[in-house]
Amino acid sequence: MKQFTFQKEKGDFLNAFLRRGKKKNLNIILSGDKFEISLQREKFLEGEGAIPVSFRGKVSEERGATVLKGKFTYGFYLDTLVAVAVFLIAARLVWSILNGQTDNIILCGIVTVVLLFVMGYVHEKAKAAKKIILDFFNDTF
Repeated sequence: MKQFTFQKEKGDFLNAFLRRGKKKNLNIILSGDKFEISLQREKFLEGEGAIPVSFRGKVSEERGATVLKGKFTYGFYLDTLVAVAVFLIAARLVWSILNGQTDNIILCGIVTVVLLFVMGYVHEKAKAAKKIILDFFNDTF
């Protein structure tokens, strides 16, 4: 979880935050104390928006300063998909080992390697979008 602290009152900060986000081609959605920041994909043509990344969190005020706490998420349930795939691969691997099915053991290994490549690709492609959002936080005030 990442945390950003800005030395400005919450109301003034949020108004400036929304204006600057719009200038930087970011979608900022505020709902009570929760917020979500994502890229406007049609404005970023260099591949930054290839993987839908957003920063979700909460806004709070502490001693006259505004605090944003949140984390990066993907536009799809990547962690859940990977966890389910790992569980299914592990179950199939155990079953194949118990039954001596060498071909299935090899297939489980190949699928695991492909899954690792997909995860690496997604994380690599998402770095550009994450950097844009982090730069926005660092340049806000």
